[in-house]
Amino acid sequence: MKKIQILIGVLFLSLVSCEITDENIDQNNPNGTSVNAGAVYPGMIAQTHRNMVAINARIAGIVTQQYEGLDAQQIAYDQYNIGEDDTDDYWDAGLYGTGAMPDCYGIFTNNTEEVGALAKLYMATNLGLATTMWGDVPYDDAFIGDQGNFNPTFDSQEDVYATIQRLLDESIAAGVSSGIGEFYGVGSGGADWEKTARALKARYYIHLTSVDNTAAASALAQAQLALSSTSEQADFVYSSPAANSNPLFLFDADRPGTLGVSPQLSSLMTGDPRLPVYTNVDGDFAGTGLFWGQADSPTPLISYWEVKFIEAEAIVRTNGTDADALAALQDAVEANMIYVGVSQADADNYTAALTLSGSMDNKIETIITEKYKSFYGNAPLEAWTDFRRTKFPTLTPNPNAVGGVNPSRVIPRRFLYPISERLTNSTNYNAAISAQGGHLLDNDMWAFPTN
Repeated sequence: MKKIQILIGVLFLSLVSCEITDENIDQNNPNGTSVNAGAVYPGMIAQTHRNMVAINARIAGIVTQQYEGLDAQQIAYDQYNIGEDDTDDYWDAGLYGTGAMPDCYGIFTNNTEEVGALAKLYMATNLGLATTMWGDVPYDDAFIGDQGNFNPTFDSQEDVYATIQRLLDESIAAGVSSGIGEFYGVGSGGADWEKTARALKARYYIHLTSVDNTAAASALAQAQLALSSTSEQADFVYSSPAANSNPLFLFDADRPGTLGVSPQLSSLMTGDPRLPVYTNVDGDFAGTGLFWGQADSPTPLISYWEVKFIEAEAIVRTNGTDADALAALQDAVEANMIYVGVSQADADNYTAALTLSGSMDNKIETIITEKYKSFYGNAPLEAWTDFRRTKFPTLTPNPNAVGGVNPSRVIPRRFLYPISERLTNSTNYNAAISAQGGHLLDNDMWAFPTN
């Protein structure tokens, strides 16, 4: 099948080969029944990858002690003082409102299945981000404002996870492997989209190990059909000018000195050959020679190393052999190390020293701790999810935590719904809070009960 790639220029979009839809429309005034997917895909994909490392993801990195707040709002986040007005931009401009999910919905409801397949994959990803932060979130009637519904109900988290799996299944069945809709900058044309969909299915199955005793087996089955190297993963490659740069680089440029690498992470990674490319003696997270803090640092939609960590954990949980689990763990760590520039010799020395022994909990702790290290700079929300569902890595809550929206002062279990929902969708907002037993940072979600 032909693959349509879209190039983003500095001031304009240029569609390569042909347009994805048959009808040309005014892009400033798209109608409800004919959406030019070729014009919408680039912005939607770019926003999705930004969602994975910007704003709320940075806060998740702070609370899981990958980053440390040094000044301004970052100190408040470090003390778990995270209010309803701290997450509204991400909700309104990143996901809902003018964010990525309405664009996904418009593409796959107004175009052929093959054209909409990639949009379903990206919708599943964004919906996964939303539910891991807030639990119950709008979906079923969230994108029908043109029908007069501006106050969507909140789907239960259990239903949201089922929807994610359905969207990914439909994406695969509709032909996401063709890559229609991808553009230069995501995988550089080399992403394997069906394997990416399988990888995402594995991620969202492994999330449910605390509430579904079949989750690990389902995750393992999908992981073994997923990415087989970093060359197949969907990397978003940022570019010039500055506005198109990696969000971590932009944050450091806009608010220098307010965020640094956590001393806890640095201590945990003593002797790890990745530490010198993660940070320097000043504790910086961006700057010369630091892999994840450059203007053009990539953001994988889901990485090969994440797939191998999922495989390792799932093998342990399904009573597979320690040898198979260790092999998957070593592959995961090596892939991440080589990707960020560690030498093959240093990667080999490090992975050769890895072992899995003791109880199932002991083995999972080893796997999740290594996964946590590999998620630095590229998947902080997944590190937070892993901590909430497994209690690993072992983290000590900030002794200076404040109790206003987190009375028990634990490492936060969720975010508060944004102020925009309380003000404009209060009936459904209150119903969602009631269904989940409260609205504080220390309230558990259905998927992540306290271990």
